[in-house]
Amino acid sequence: MGTLRKHSISYDAYLQDFKSIVEGKSEKSFYDSPYWLDYTRANYERMQRFGSRFRLNKKLYNLLIALDQSLTIYCITEPWCGDAAFTLPALECFAEVNPGLIELRMIYRDASPEIMNNHLTHEARAIPKVLIADDTEGILWTWGPRPSTLQSLVKEWLSKGITKEEKLKRATQWYLRDQGETIQKDWIEGVQSIK
Repeated sequence: MGTLRKHSISYDAYLQDFKSIVEGKSEKSFYDSPYWLDYTRANYERMQRFGSRFRLNKKLYNLLIALDQSLTIYCITEPWCGDAAFTLPALECFAEVNPGLIELRMIYRDASPEIMNNHLTHEARAIPKVLIADDTEGILWTWGPRPSTLQSLVKEWLSKGITKEEKLKRATQWYLRDQGETIQKDWIEGVQSIK
């Protein structure tokens, strides 16, 4: 068993853990903080709503269904991650297109610092960080921590000194307007690059 698989769990197990946090049943002391618990509950609701509205475009569907090799989508994340709330429903949808060849696995960032530190984004432990790997855990493509257009906007906003709260508000509004279109464009390029 490779390092990534050893440190990962199924998407269903991740959702069960997420749900236990939301219900206040988690033993993780991090979520004893009302701030992080409330934020995580909001993420859970965002994820449910966004997932119910997400629609896969035909071009990406055709690329994913035509894959002829096994791929694992490893997502390094945490339930408190706001960007993940809008990313995970898309990843789940991508994996469900071709379940015989595509598997979605989750890696907790804070429990696997060595994996996170090997996959930084601009020297930051930014999540979600997605690794597309083959059967030998060779990394074929990476994505994250957010859709390309939003990533550029966040960089611009931060250069202008906006607060964390304002960044979160603007990013959430962007995700709701975009409805998953940009992540799909990014993934079309990514899947084409590994063929």
